[in-house]
Amino acid sequence: MRDIYVVLSATPTKIGRVIRAVTRSSYNHASISLSRDLGEMYSFARYRASNALVGGFIKEFPERLTLGKNKSVNIKVYRIPVSDEQYEQVRSFIYGIRDCEEKYIYNSLAVLGRPFGIGSNTYKAYVCSDFVLRALMQAGLEFESTKLTPGQMEKVLEPFLYFSGTLHDYAPAPESSALVEEFFRRYSLRSELALIAWHFHMLIKRSRRRCEV
Repeated sequence: MRDIYVVLSATPTKIGRVIRAVTRSSYNHASISLSRDLGEMYSFARYRASNALVGGFIKEFPERLTLGKNKSVNIKVYRIPVSDEQYEQVRSFIYGIRDCEEKYIYNSLAVLGRPFGIGSNTYKAYVCSDFVLRALMQAGLEFESTKLTPGQMEKVLEPFLYFSGTLHDYAPAPESSALVEEFFRRYSLRSELALIAWHFHMLIKRSRRRCEV
């Protein structure tokens, strides 16, 4: 038997605070980890701290969740026991997205348009909670909907609760300095605007195609 871990977090971002307020939840972000120390934790989120509008598949680490701030970040960790075969299926799903030549991107349209039914099934694009639920489905878990908010996931996964507290108290594995530096790297305004334009161009283009997985 193996374990898979789901992490819900209350990230200290403006968008995070808005999501928590709108969904009336204590958490706004979801991640999935293949290890207890969260050294292999993945999600869909912004690529860099300075640009919240451009993102995709990312490897999580403590500084991503705290934005490098000396603030307490509340998290809940759920431990889900699976067979060796189910574990491999989840890992293959995650690595398949990571290694795909046609890059998966963050589904900003779903975040903005979900209340209006817009952008939910965009081709090769996820929001964090949709990605985590899809990964768990590879292990045979079933859900009434694959469009749950982190707050709704908190209720669904309650039987698997393993830890509730702060990220600091959980003491996850540290990340390499190279990844941390890249997350906090800043680019020129022109470059940032070009990235935002490309990101939404791709989302609009992909929104006409149904999500593959």
